[in-house]
Amino acid sequence: MANLVVIKEQKDIARKTPIEDFPDPKIAVVLVNQQTGAANTPIVSVGDIVSIGQKIADSKQRVSAPVHSPISGKVLKIENVFNSCFGYETEAIFIENDGKKTKEKNLTPISESELAKTTNEVLLKRIHDAGIIGLGGAGFPTSVKLSLPADKKIATLIVNGAEGEPYDTADERLMIEKTKNLARGVRVVRQILGNPKVIIATKDSKVEAVPKLHEAFSQEPNTEVIAKHLTYQQGDASILQKAILDYETPPGKRSYEMGTIVQNVATINAIANAVFEGEPLISRVTTLNGDVPEPKNLLVKIGTPISDILKQNNVDLNDISSVVVGGVLMGQALQTINDPITKRTSSIIVFAKSKAKKGQPTTACIHCGRCITACPVRLHPIAIHNAVTKGDFEKAEKLWANDCIACGTCSYVCPSKITLAASVKMARK
Repeated sequence: MANLVVIKEQKDIARKTPIEDFPDPKIAVVLVNQQTGAANTPIVSVGDIVSIGQKIADSKQRVSAPVHSPISGKVLKIENVFNSCFGYETEAIFIENDGKKTKEKNLTPISESELAKTTNEVLLKRIHDAGIIGLGGAGFPTSVKLSLPADKKIATLIVNGAEGEPYDTADERLMIEKTKNLARGVRVVRQILGNPKVIIATKDSKVEAVPKLHEAFSQEPNTEVIAKHLTYQQGDASILQKAILDYETPPGKRSYEMGTIVQNVATINAIANAVFEGEPLISRVTTLNGDVPEPKNLLVKIGTPISDILKQNNVDLNDISSVVVGGVLMGQALQTINDPITKRTSSIIVFAKSKAKKGQPTTACIHCGRCITACPVRLHPIAIHNAVTKGDFEKAEKLWANDCIACGTCSYVCPSKITLAASVKMARK
């Protein structure tokens, strides 16, 4: 394992701020495609009246997850907007809020007493129909991730509460405020996976969350809460697996082939809401942090324009240098502040012009080897960058570019300020 780089956290205020409900948007901009997998197609038309929780985009392909309306109202238009999940424009459905809060009741809640009698087929269909994807950033459809071949037995379920991104605290607040719901969600996933051992993994620095987790899971069978020192990179599922279980998944293999499944706490929370409350994934907790008057955590409807959030929280729009969503290291800089919240928006990080430091210009590689030493999966980022620069993507593939976990550490440590992470990301695509 490489020398994992310690990246300073900026969480002191946000981690202590309880989750706050953010008002529904007047116009929701719901991206049709937010998952990693097959593309969805809109199933509503301009002029249609939709309800809260109504399915508005879907795909017939297996590796997919539908999208639902977060508000009730009228479909105004369907047009392309910037999609922070992918870094380019895709279709979005614009819905005007009618204020009626009409709900679609298409997912019948399953009681906790009924869970043991409920088949995996029913549970997996519920997770799919609720549109749940990995909320830690990857965005892979959760129903597919949990639909394993019959011959693959899962020995360990790791619930990922590491939250490595240096500004993000949304998962931490979920572990503090929604701990009982997390326990319900874990029971669902554990049943689907055939009752494996459960490890709730988090950082020992999450001092308010750790005792809450111990309390909530103390009576759960074959369950352990592990709170230890974890670096930023160990928030990644594969690296967390190494930190907790002391083994790595070989290149070209998936963690389930080694008997392990890792699920993010926000995803677990969404599963509980879908199964026991009949709620599709139409909102999520996101952290507002950076150069803002009050760092905080917000429960916000998916499709809410980020400009609404910034205005409501007294952010000086004229002083914005950039806004990054989904974490400053692994996330995406927005094209405009009118871009919407997606299922994968774990955080909104604002950087102000007035506080920006003068950037260091990019220089030639000095052959220091820091990117190689820092890479948690032992790649040679500068070699991949050089191959991409020459357009030699075949060589980049031979350099194991597809094994990159997109942590961005290589760019962070590079004294020459070379955009290594962007090059490796391009090679992966």
